[in-house]
Amino acid sequence: MDTITSTSNQYVKLARSLSEKKFRDQTGLFLVEGANILRDMPSSEQVEFFLIDEEKQSELEKITNKFFSPVFLLSSKIFGTVCDTVSPQGIVAVVKKNEHNFALPTKDALVLDKVADAGNLGTILRTAAAADFTSIYLLECADVYSPKVVRASMGGIFKVDCYTVNEQQAISVIEATSSFALDMDGKSLLELKKSPQITLVGGSEAHGVRESILNASKQIVSIPMKNQMESLNVAVALAIAMYKTI
Repeated sequence: MDTITSTSNQYVKLARSLSEKKFRDQTGLFLVEGANILRDMPSSEQVEFFLIDEEKQSELEKITNKFFSPVFLLSSKIFGTVCDTVSPQGIVAVVKKNEHNFALPTKDALVLDKVADAGNLGTILRTAAAADFTSIYLLECADVYSPKVVRASMGGIFKVDCYTVNEQQAISVIEATSSFALDMDGKSLLELKKSPQITLVGGSEAHGVRESILNASKQIVSIPMKNQMESLNVAVALAIAMYKTI
């Protein structure tokens, strides 16, 4: 197997381009970086190809052997230009997006309103997968396929169904289910009882949940806090709410 030693190589150029949303949208592909995430990635995912640091080839073969996908070796110097992390783990995969047409949820779900921080969004996906909130509706949020979201999800992105929605579609989800929006002016979450097919709604820390979404929700709930704390990170707040309601 030959080693790629030039950044002008077509596979290197494609992988590097996926750091930008416009190229992810154009190609329908995204980059998955890191041995830990790829080790747990389901074999049903469509991997276009792998890029591996030649110095780590032998230790990473178990990952690539799960997939019938081309594997290209890179010199360490070239591999570093592909990665988004400071300390690369020696492997990246170019994977086909798993995009879904809009549909109402059949299980517990989340509606996320303008969650713009990639780290928060990835953490929410990770927790949602763990709590079995497997339908995620994204209204004007960060790109779920950005490298930072994918890394922060720790494989959660492969365990949930993500839908990019407009405001009316988000409202239709909220109106069709037992929906609870998180807002500081709501009823205490501790008083909330489990309902069939819950939808939890979270918004950005800067703006919260928009008024139209709050108005459509069946209830507005808040997390009680002490010591004069005003709010929690949206990922933390949703984690508490998910585990309170499952």
